[in-house]
Amino acid sequence: MTRVTINLEPAKAKLSEARIRRGRYALANQAIGDMNPLVPMKEGILRMEAHIDSDGSGINYTAPYASNLFYMAKRNYTTPGTGPRWDLKAKNMFMSNWIDAFVRGADW
Repeated sequence: MTRVTINLEPAKAKLSEARIRRGRYALANQAIGDMNPLVPMKEGILRMEAHIDSDGSGINYTAPYASNLFYMAKRNYTTPGTGPRWDLKAKNMFMSNWIDAFVRGADW
C-alpha cells in the first residue's frame, strides 16, 4: 500500500482571511474609480463622499440624497452618462477589471 501525503498549507495561505480582505479592498477601490464618472454630479459632493468599508465589503455614498439618486427618485440627471444604479452599469462595463484587481490585491 502506498501512502500519499498532501501539504495543504500553501493553499490555505492563499485562501487566508487577510488575503481575501486585501483582495476585496483592492476590488472596491477599483470599483469606486470605475463608477465615479457614472455617479450623478452637480457639485461633485456625492462623488467625493464615497468611501470603502474597512474590510472592503462595501462602498458607501454618504451624502443625504445619495439613496434618492441611486434608486432613481430623481428623473433629471444633469450630467450626461450618469443616472441611477451606476453600480450595475459599471459592473457591465468593468467586471474584468474588478476581478483582476481582486486577484492582484489578494496576491494570487
